Amino acid sequence: MTDAMQIEAGLTGDAAALAREHSELLARLPATIHAFVLVELQKWPTLFVPEQRYQAALLNHLARVPRTELAEATAGIARVEADAGIRRTVSGHPARLQEEAQALLRKRRLGQAWRNEVDGFFQEIDAAIEARLYPPDAPRRLVVQLYGGGIAVQPHSLWSRFTGTGVRVPLDLRGVPQSEAFLRALLGGGGVGTAPFAEARRSAGFAPLDTWIIESHEMLHGMCDGDAAAASDGRSIAGLSYDRLRGYRDDLTRALYRKIQTGVESPQAFAAYARSLQIAPSAGALLAPSDLLQAFVRDVFLTGNGTLFVNNTFVEWAAVQALRRAQPRILVTRFGVRDRLKPFSSMLLFSQPRRSDQIPDIEDPVGSFVDVEQLSYYVWLNAEKSPAYRQKTLYLFLAEGIDEMLAIRSDMPAAPVGDIPAAGLPDVHATMAAWLDVPADAPSGRPIRHLIG
Repeated sequence: MTDAMQIEAGLTGDAAALAREHSELLARLPATIHAFVLVELQKWPTLFVPEQRYQAALLNHLARVPRTELAEATAGIARVEADAGIRRTVSGHPARLQEEAQALLRKRRLGQAWRNEVDGFFQEIDAAIEARLYPPDAPRRLVVQLYGGGIAVQPHSLWSRFTGTGVRVPLDLRGVPQSEAFLRALLGGGGVGTAPFAEARRSAGFAPLDTWIIESHEMLHGMCDGDAAAASDGRSIAGLSYDRLRGYRDDLTRALYRKIQTGVESPQAFAAYARSLQIAPSAGALLAPSDLLQAFVRDVFLTGNGTLFVNNTFVEWAAVQALRRAQPRILVTRFGVRDRLKPFSSMLLFSQPRRSDQIPDIEDPVGSFVDVEQLSYYVWLNAEKSPAYRQKTLYLFLAEGIDEMLAIRSDMPAAPVGDIPAAGLPDVHATMAAWLDVPADAPSGRPIRHLIG
């Protein structure tokens, strides 16, 4: 394996300081683990705070493990690396070392053996790290998933994948027939330009990345437009809208297609090119524009299958990545009606079809319902995989215009059965505020006792 200082080339700031502090430890790690850590440190400017905390906690934990115990814990990985010849790999760049190592593992058919050893190593380590990063008294979290108006909801099969989980709460929707009125009553905020949970976030001192809204269309974003108070005190929320990112999607698709036309050396080279793109969304496309969020948006479109072409797939994948990487206190997703899926038999990925080849867009309300039932379930599953959300999260599922809500507390997924009186949307909002221990934007509502008590 190459010298540690050679591999560390290119690190700056806090990442470089961490690598210097733990240089002796890094030199004792197997080559693939060493490279993995350094690749993550090279991403430092594009990592969210929870990701940076994890990397620091990982190195600090490993540094406290006695030398003999660490050697024993990594012996299986080192053995597979030796069998594959990875220790003879010479590379001054950690990402290139990873590529060469994977090529050797594939050549010797040792990929699965290596993966098993790595998984076993990190399972034990992560259990110790998670206990330190996510103590029992960590803040509670809230995930709200909305089915927008226009989706052909089938009440008899609504949230059927959650049978036996959570509690169904009847809703009194009198006075809130339209989507915008529904959303304002549910999420708080008064007139135009007041973002969801505005007063609660300001009073509780939430940072911009503590609250995320991710939607297929842009109604939630429209509620936030013109929130001068949030912009002035730096407490705007992180918002991603598939519709508002249309121009960015087109620019990204064209850039990738041009690269394909000129030729690429390998899939790895194409992926590296895609990650290097510095295309910026247009003004107003992001509620809280920053280099960090721009990199996040790029990665969502590049890593999620179908995210460039299907609005609800974008919502699901962006939500999963936000939960995993940014770990917001509040996440609101809003799915919408997607267009009918088109055949791909005569299309090339990233290509710009001729006008004569284009098929008109036709909305598919029924197919949208089938999709979002599965996609919203995936979001919930992925949140429950995270130690940041397990035992600390209230999940609410609502379909605009439907007089029922599904509520799941992660600390008691099978809620007690009993008659629950109908609740108004201000009551639901008050319940969310009480769960988070923040002031309610809609003081007229009362928390739902069955969910909070």
